[in-house]
Amino acid sequence: MRRFTIIALILLCTILIMAQVTYMPDMYNMIVQDIYEELREKGMEPDMEELTENLLQLHEEPINLNETTEDDLKQLRILSAEQIDAILLFVYKQPLHSLYELRLIDELTDYEIRDMLPFVKVESVKKKERLYASEVWHYAHHDAEIRVDARSIEENKNDPIYASVKYKFRYKRLIDAGISAERDPMEPFYYKGKTYGADFYGGWLQMKDMWFFKTIVVGDYRASFGQGLVMNSGLTYDGKAHYLSGKGYYRDGIERKSSTAEYNFLRGIAATIKAGNITEVSVLYSGRKIDGKVENGTFTSVLSTGYHRTENEISSKRAVWQHILGANLTLRLKNARIGVTATENMLSDTLRPRKNYYNFGYFTGTRQASVGINFNWQIKRFSLFGEVAAAQNTTWGAAAIAGIRITPINGLKISTIYRYYSNYYDNMLGSSLSESSRQNNEQGLYVGADITMSRNWRLSAYVDIFRFSMPKYGIRTPSEGFDIYANAHYNVNEHINMQWRLKCKNKGEQGKYSLRYMLSAEVGRWVMKTCIEGNVCTTTDIKPTLGGAVYQQAEYHATAVPIVVHMRLEAFSAEDYANRIYLYENDVLHAFSSPMLYGSGGRWMVNFRYRITNNVSLHLKAAETIFSDGTMSAQSLSTRSRSEVHALLRVKW
Repeated sequence: MRRFTIIALILLCTILIMAQVTYMPDMYNMIVQDIYEELREKGMEPDMEELTENLLQLHEEPINLNETTEDDLKQLRILSAEQIDAILLFVYKQPLHSLYELRLIDELTDYEIRDMLPFVKVESVKKKERLYASEVWHYAHHDAEIRVDARSIEENKNDPIYASVKYKFRYKRLIDAGISAERDPMEPFYYKGKTYGADFYGGWLQMKDMWFFKTIVVGDYRASFGQGLVMNSGLTYDGKAHYLSGKGYYRDGIERKSSTAEYNFLRGIAATIKAGNITEVSVLYSGRKIDGKVENGTFTSVLSTGYHRTENEISSKRAVWQHILGANLTLRLKNARIGVTATENMLSDTLRPRKNYYNFGYFTGTRQASVGINFNWQIKRFSLFGEVAAAQNTTWGAAAIAGIRITPINGLKISTIYRYYSNYYDNMLGSSLSESSRQNNEQGLYVGADITMSRNWRLSAYVDIFRFSMPKYGIRTPSEGFDIYANAHYNVNEHINMQWRLKCKNKGEQGKYSLRYMLSAEVGRWVMKTCIEGNVCTTTDIKPTLGGAVYQQAEYHATAVPIVVHMRLEAFSAEDYANRIYLYENDVLHAFSSPMLYGSGGRWMVNFRYRITNNVSLHLKAAETIFSDGTMSAQSLSTRSRSEVHALLRVKW
């Protein structure tokens, strides 16, 4: 890999010689970075591709605040319900003349206004958009992307290539359509009727505000309602820290799915009908094959990785039919919202998990019905929200989540959420706030606060106390635990800011305590970032183990040639798997990377974006992790290094 490293460094030097310019902030990338890293540390693999696509779309076609709606502002993913209401009320009374007037809205802090700016604009109100068939193709936006990666080159020597192709079509906010195809390393292009060409194909057509439909989608889509107990196939970015500012409290609606993720989505047809000013009715049908190893008409689990490389993985590919029927009725009152959601999940084969100490309450069977009632009541600075649900299992299971959120003074937000998931509540279609990945066998109390009463300081913290009445994965007895999080941002001035983050988690007999410090400084056209993180893990009767990492990153933003370059060097050491560390790093457009650092070694990364023309951009990334001799990570590989190269070409017209 030495030759590979030298070539990357020569390419980097060439770029730096060419580049001379001013710095243009890429703030939408900062927002999703915080969300992604949090969930990655929790052990989840969030589908952030679609979130970044939506934010980039809003970045290129900002929302006009003078004619915005509640649904438009929800797309930002950075505003709470009361903040959205405050903006709509302010604009209703007096149209905005400048974005600076957002400071006059008490519910918005400087931080939140800063996060909004890349996605909003202020213009005079235009006539309502209408669909003219003769204009659709001529005035539509087209976007095509081709991505090719070489992943884990040393491990996948025979075939390290990942490839994806995507085409998107958009006419104003009325029509959104597209197709996509993806293939992971080691996946065959043809295999006995299971694979033809790419491993995954997707497509969608979404229309909004047409006839009596608020939304209608054909193809791949997502659906989420209420607190997600009954139905939540939406974007998975509801980390606990995301609840601090009130942005994760209500899911509402049907939206097309444009990412290449192969799990947790629906395929079929769905529609939302607006009946009058207060009533909305959503209905959906999904029919697609999911992955599972079927033997004698039964399978033990749904495979969610999306990989089909080995004989066993290929035989499990699209082996089980899943049909889903769902409906939601929502009443929107002046200060409240009440919704009823019902689903029926039908499988062609019997799901029967292997008996184990932790899974006695997991769903078993071929059909599962679920129903729930959700509510959201808001008055001034007080919000009450929640959902009560029941799901069919060997016996019916119940679940409930309820919370209160108050803003006693500007810049202070306090949240309290209680959740109860019974031992037999295990809804395949639901997902909500929880300590584990499944909503069953859990009780918890979450208390958090977000403080932004100073322009220089922003403090956020939560304490989550949870209890499992029966064994959980990795915990063989009933147990309880806690999760503590504290984060502080300090802006020294416009160009220098610092961040401290403390995380403490004790679950069963295991505990992990970590501390991170990050310094970011803008110097001319450069942005320098330094990060130091350390952790200690404890287990009963075993001495504590340590982990740590440090990196130095440099970003260069140019204009003479429109290039942005990111470079990073890092070193890490993690004694045990429990000490593993995830550090977010820049990747090509719509892609996210947070490699697991385990063992001892170092890593380098070079990533750059080059806008060839206004409509054509090229994104490249090269990275390599080098492990020290003797570490478990090095022993698990045939070589001491793991390298990768990513490339993406985007064309829009």
